[in-house]
Amino acid sequence: MSNAITVDFSVLGLLPNIAKQMDIMQNEILELKRQLNPKYDLTKRAGVKAFLNISDGTLNNMIKDGRFKQNIHYTKQINGKKVMLLFVEDGILAYKKGLE
Repeated sequence: MSNAITVDFSVLGLLPNIAKQMDIMQNEILELKRQLNPKYDLTKRAGVKAFLNISDGTLNNMIKDGRFKQNIHYTKQINGKKVMLLFVEDGILAYKKGLE
């Protein structure tokens, strides 16, 4: 009596389609997460603080100690004698992604 095992390798042809479907599903999940999470205005101080769950003091320290870099995470706008910070959304998102 033979205990030979036969393997059907034709199922390997399904792997590219399975990988493609998984990629599509992953993109759909990411889009759903974006829609479900509250949207923050990441150009403003309040939005950045809420998004990163940090205090005003921590945000100031991040700017002073270089964790946030000018022209990457924020820009300065001078209006007369007043200097305003405008945060760069892509820089803030990249910073948070690097933390996780």
